[in-house]
Amino acid sequence: MRRLAAIFISLILCVPGLVAQVDSTKLAELDSRLERYFSLLDAEDFGTKITECDALIEAATDPSLRQRIALKIYDHYLNSKLMGDEAVAIHLTDKWFSTGEVAMGSDQALLDAKLFADFNRQSLIGMPAPKVTLHNPFGEEVSVPEPVEGRFQVIYFFDTDCAKCKLETAMLRNMLDDKDYPVDVSAVYVGHDMDSWKIWRGSTFVLNKGNTRIRHLWDPDDESDYQMKYGVTVTPRMFLVDPDGFIVGRGLDTGALASLLDIYLDDGIYKYGKEESSVLLDEVFSVYGAKVDSSDVMEVASLLSDRTLAKGDTLGFKHMEGDLLYYLATKRGEGFKEGTRLFVKDYILSRPEIWNTPDDSLAIVGMASMFDGLLSKAPVGAKVPKTPIKGWNKLRRKGGFFLFSSQGCPVCAAEKAAADYLHLAYLPVEMESLERESPELARKMLDFFDLSSLPYIIQVGKRGVIKRRYISLSEHLLFLSEKD
Repeated sequence: MRRLAAIFISLILCVPGLVAQVDSTKLAELDSRLERYFSLLDAEDFGTKITECDALIEAATDPSLRQRIALKIYDHYLNSKLMGDEAVAIHLTDKWFSTGEVAMGSDQALLDAKLFADFNRQSLIGMPAPKVTLHNPFGEEVSVPEPVEGRFQVIYFFDTDCAKCKLETAMLRNMLDDKDYPVDVSAVYVGHDMDSWKIWRGSTFVLNKGNTRIRHLWDPDDESDYQMKYGVTVTPRMFLVDPDGFIVGRGLDTGALASLLDIYLDDGIYKYGKEESSVLLDEVFSVYGAKVDSSDVMEVASLLSDRTLAKGDTLGFKHMEGDLLYYLATKRGEGFKEGTRLFVKDYILSRPEIWNTPDDSLAIVGMASMFDGLLSKAPVGAKVPKTPIKGWNKLRRKGGFFLFSSQGCPVCAAEKAAADYLHLAYLPVEMESLERESPELARKMLDFFDLSSLPYIIQVGKRGVIKRRYISLSEHLLFLSEKD
């Protein structure tokens, strides 16, 4: 199975003349291809991003090109708005820049990169939250985080003199009061003004609901090293820690915190086919160009499996393959349809040990079974039946195209126009007219062919043997025009 880096190496590295003569035009083209590469990796975990980016850097053997690519990757993930992406920038500092494998550009830039790595490496997503010992207002020592079974923890660093902290605290207080999440908040004052902190505790950050608990803490003698452990170089700074003590959110604002808590504390039912998954899959399939075939669909399914099930992540497998099923349900065309037929058999219906919950049966297995039934109708190699439809049996003997359509359907009209333009031997079958003239024959057509979505076009050879199905003649015409 090829990795995304392998797919894109030829696209990214093979800008004509890039190594021989680097100029602004060629660099702009390289940067554009890198940005597309980054977008494909957006939904991946940072471990996968690290593996893919390492492979891309290693593939660039020219030193100046390798430096350009490594620095672009570093800048992208250092400044990414996606939570957790900074882990990639830290990895690049450790593996490529600090070792001298790739030049950072200047001593100051390298120093800045090392400082960022040192101040953030202990508090990355997925790591155990670093333990720090702080003090409550009575001078008693308190351990942070302090796991409580079934409860998430918020660690919030602030300063009473920080204008942004005042705004963030007001929003955080209002959100927590409104939502009343079952969470514990450790509000950590980073300053040293006892009186200012007392006013803050008594009026600025007070919660009125009982489900969310707050404790006010500080480190008056700066002995806990929370600055290094949590990367607190500016305030506010907020983290979310799960009940097992692992960091699941960092660098959060109030809105991002609420979104994460809604996800983790919802009813536990995964919502398939969300817009973000469709956008990601659009990007993935764009790698294969304008014409996607069934092997491309199976390759994507295998890629998702390799990154989830092969690593023991059954839940991730179900989520990603389920999203793929919902995505494929919206796609037309021969390649997608034939790929869907193979996909539902190999990744869903043949794996009852995985898709084994009532939610699976309702949201995934039922849909997969429906597609399997529809896509099994009139398979390639089957013979179309004889009918009394005028022109049907003649076309069946000689070969050509059957075009099933619906009244007032613009896509159907475009397919007929394409067939005429290509001078094809075809027979249009308008289903509403057939239903009016011969309801029984219309029902036979529905039983034999997958007419769940029109237009539906099949190509038959001599004696009516089906050669292809789910064809789009207009897309074929567009492909020919682009090729010319």
